[in-house]
Amino acid sequence: MKSIMPSPHSQARSPRTAPPVWRTLAAGALWLGGLACGGSTQSAQDPAAGSGKSELQWKDKTREQRMDWMGLQVFPKMKGVFTEFDADRFSGFACQTCHGEDMEMVDFKMPTKKLYALPRKDVLKSAREYDAKVTDFMLGTVMPKMADLLDMPPYDSETKSGFGCFGCHPMESE
Repeated sequence: MKSIMPSPHSQARSPRTAPPVWRTLAAGALWLGGLACGGSTQSAQDPAAGSGKSELQWKDKTREQRMDWMGLQVFPKMKGVFTEFDADRFSGFACQTCHGEDMEMVDFKMPTKKLYALPRKDVLKSAREYDAKVTDFMLGTVMPKMADLLDMPPYDSETKSGFGCFGCHPMESE
């Protein structure tokens, strides 16, 4: 199991100490990264977009607004969440990490076949047997954060509604 602490050999200069030209290049790379994931150069056409909380619910956003929201809000926040959890394992976090290499061909459809398929029954038991640490991270951090970013309530097992595991992960075939 990999450590969540970065290796001493992977230490990079902080953006605050980097020369100004590198900060400019880094900002440009982030902007291009957002475009590569399908976002446009426009804002999410939502006055609250800079705050991280949208006035427009995910279900009411147009395709362009969804792409923008993903690029401006979801991607940077989730990249931070995953790299904080395990910097080595998720150092290459990109849109494809969740959406798969064929993301554009499938129009970013979720759930994706790229992620670990979960069984229909005893989901949590099976996931914990597979990797308890990652399962706890997904339940305690990823699911609530994604639910919030997508303007959905977290999954409620009693009502069987809300954003849960199968929002991203495919269901195992029987």
